[in-house]
Amino acid sequence: MLIEIMGVTGLGLYAKNRLKKKTLLNQLTAQPRIIPFTGSVRNQQIREFSENTIDQKSPAQKLADRNMAVSLSSMGLATVGKLIYPPLLLLSLPGILYVTQFAVVPSYESMVKKKKLTVDFLYTLTNIFLVLNNHLFFASFSIFLYSLNRSLLAKISNDSKKSIIDVFKQQPSFIWVVYEGVEREIAFEDLKTGDTVVVSAGSTIPVDGIISEGTASVDQHILTGEFQPVEKGEGMEVFALTLVLSGKIYIHAHKTGHDTTAAQIASILNNTLSTKTDIQLWSSEFSDKTVLPTLLLSGMMLPFIGSIGAMVIVNSHFRYKASIASTIGVMNHLNAASHNGILIKNGHTFEVLKTVDTVVFDKTGTLTEEQPRVASVHACSGYLEQEVLRFAAAAETKQSHPIAKAILQQAADWQLLLPDVDETAYKLGYGLTVGIEGHIVRVGSVRFLEQEGVSIPESVRQLQADSHDVGSPMVAVALDAVAIGAIALEAAIRPGTKELIGELRERGITSMYIISGDHEAPTRKLAHELGIDHYFAETLPEQKAERVAQLQAEGKVVCYIGDGINDAIALKQADVSVSIRGASTVATDAAQIVLMDKTLNQLPYLFDIGQQFGSNMKKVVAAVIIPSVMTAGGAIFLHFGLLQSLILPQIGLLAGVAMAMNPAVRHSKKSQKRVSNTKNAQ
Repeated sequence: MLIEIMGVTGLGLYAKNRLKKKTLLNQLTAQPRIIPFTGSVRNQQIREFSENTIDQKSPAQKLADRNMAVSLSSMGLATVGKLIYPPLLLLSLPGILYVTQFAVVPSYESMVKKKKLTVDFLYTLTNIFLVLNNHLFFASFSIFLYSLNRSLLAKISNDSKKSIIDVFKQQPSFIWVVYEGVEREIAFEDLKTGDTVVVSAGSTIPVDGIISEGTASVDQHILTGEFQPVEKGEGMEVFALTLVLSGKIYIHAHKTGHDTTAAQIASILNNTLSTKTDIQLWSSEFSDKTVLPTLLLSGMMLPFIGSIGAMVIVNSHFRYKASIASTIGVMNHLNAASHNGILIKNGHTFEVLKTVDTVVFDKTGTLTEEQPRVASVHACSGYLEQEVLRFAAAAETKQSHPIAKAILQQAADWQLLLPDVDETAYKLGYGLTVGIEGHIVRVGSVRFLEQEGVSIPESVRQLQADSHDVGSPMVAVALDAVAIGAIALEAAIRPGTKELIGELRERGITSMYIISGDHEAPTRKLAHELGIDHYFAETLPEQKAERVAQLQAEGKVVCYIGDGINDAIALKQADVSVSIRGASTVATDAAQIVLMDKTLNQLPYLFDIGQQFGSNMKKVVAAVIIPSVMTAGGAIFLHFGLLQSLILPQIGLLAGVAMAMNPAVRHSKKSQKRVSNTKNAQ
């Protein structure tokens, strides 16, 4: 008994003392220590992706803390009464009754409403027996274990909660609308269906609607996930939360507020939030399933071993001990993952992770970089490639969309010196018109150049056709009235992605899919380059979730990996969902797992730790259950009494906790080895 009190309480104090803020760098270079329940790295990560800090306690945690204080006080009084002054034993009774009520009520409700026996019933039965037979010290010890279990389970449940951030925090506070031919500014909340909204370059579109006047280049990445801006003109549809990169448009509002496409995505997320956050740990369910067999065995043996022997069998049940040990194991696996750059928000995720047989990758921002790269620079009309890129980069200097950044990056790689731009000739529309060194430079689509009266050589038209066939963007460049070349762009595959696909196959995950809102040609090309056999192209956000559901209906266990608001519904639909740090807020909130280093490099380790978790948890539960089985057998064959029925299961708890500490021990050894290697290198 005292060993368990000292061991479990010591572990709790140890964990509390370790909850101090440290940076990851300090964690790696300082002398490592074992962290039993959780660590500062995981706390930092949780704080980063939650509106509520880790220090804010849920009602369940507050209740568990109060019960822990009461049970410790009761046990203290019972101990002093047992050893020094017997009348003090009676003072422990109110605390015993107070804490026991929290098991009596759910036990009664479970039996009456669900027709199911739980460990709460065994706990209640044992405490009633102990109180009626004046074993108050044992009863106080029993409520201490109950309170400790509830405290740990409340903590892991609170850590698993995910807060969905309202997408409308991204909306502007004030917007411009046209009333009676006059533009005026109003509050976003006052916007109504049918209003004409004015949106200029650099502003976010606040509504779903149809353009009634004007042209603009619109970045729809937040909804489609694709980097290529779309040219929008009169009669074309636009969506809330997309960004006007250039131009100015007047929008007839069709949907506002919570009726917009973006708001509906957020609504689906909020409505499905509860489906994956309240899942009980499997060890608790297993404990409940063994209640009835324990009671039947106790009843069968009652005529042969008496009431004390029968109660020893009841008391031999491991009850909450498997939950305590497995909870510590879960927290240590969570902590080990966090030290390897992986935030896992829900302990139950481990259980599903080891069964995953299918991985679905979002294309843009996940397998490929958000910013494209220049694939080739084509020159014509007697100009050089460097001149084409130089004029295009100079014109795009003030632009911030991904294509402009790609052109500017290529100019920097070629070490080109960019000329100054004549501000008086600067004009935005379907394309970009600027004055450079006495010339009029136009950058944009072939259609834009034609509208401006520019002569287009056949070679540029052919390049446009080739780019269209593979679904890649192309930017044409004109000097005065003649096209001098074009710049073809392509999606840049994240470094190490091919190797990553190979490592996943080595781990038995051979079923992989690419899903994208992009055209079929570039999606097919990417799938071929990575050696992935299956893909879905031109897929809308709500269709992504449907594709995942379709795979699940075929019996597959799906892990979905995405990074944008357009992936959020699919992330919630998948059995396991992964996002990347730096992705959209809604994606990181919706995902069960966040890769903190902004790459996919830790995916193989993620699946490894999922397999390790399953193996470790079997050992944890076995370590807890075996002493309980020995106690029940001892009651039948060796006439064990109440003392043995309390001591042996506690040994099982300590053994289970020791097994649960394995992830922390492994992490400690790796850290020591890393520190040793660093010192040797120096």
